[in-house]
Amino acid sequence: MSTEPETPATKPVRRRQQQRAIDTRERIVEAAIAEFSARGFEAASTRAMADAADAKHTLVTYHFNGKEGLWQAAMDRTVKAFTTKQSERLAGLHGVDDVIKLRLVLEDFVRYSAGNLHLHRLMTHLSSGASPQLDALVTDYLKGYFDLVADLIRSCQAKGQFVEGDPHHLHYLFIGAATRIFMQSVEATRIIGRSPLDPGFIDMHVDRCLALFFRDPPKKRDRQGS
Repeated sequence: MSTEPETPATKPVRRRQQQRAIDTRERIVEAAIAEFSARGFEAASTRAMADAADAKHTLVTYHFNGKEGLWQAAMDRTVKAFTTKQSERLAGLHGVDDVIKLRLVLEDFVRYSAGNLHLHRLMTHLSSGASPQLDALVTDYLKGYFDLVADLIRSCQAKGQFVEGDPHHLHYLFIGAATRIFMQSVEATRIIGRSPLDPGFIDMHVDRCLALFFRDPPKKRDRQGS
């Protein structure tokens, strides 16, 4: 099938069409993240996503081939974006002491959590029961990231600079400590009189969360063992 050759006159039109398609796709992905976060995979409606994105429902199929494709796009934008960023962060810290690495990685997690609440709402829905989506998420995204953090925790424990316990268990404890106040930010604001999402509060929250898990290095003994 032949197409009309592109000319200087048609290039701007083609660019506008391409940009509109990109903008529409982005709106649909953002609407999908919000819908999956609010309802979970099974209850989420692609028609609601299309309406929220101010797009025709047929474009959902055109761009993403239905709900599964939208789910994958939402996971790529949230979970994969985070785990990839963390892996790149660790790669850039090659040669840095493991205690510093772990502190930086966990601090990044707290700050990312404050600015990306959809991530934790998605995970809450997804983790409520067994599903093919959860299996794929663990295999494709989470397992490698959790293993990286667990290795760092073991290294810090060996130096006496991180609380003792199973590394994966401790990682989940840290996630709970770091994220819960952000997930309940409206309630917390009314209780403590300050939004947990304020930059100054986030700085303080980072310090408090890290202090719960990191330990001062053991003091060196002198030759008399004192």
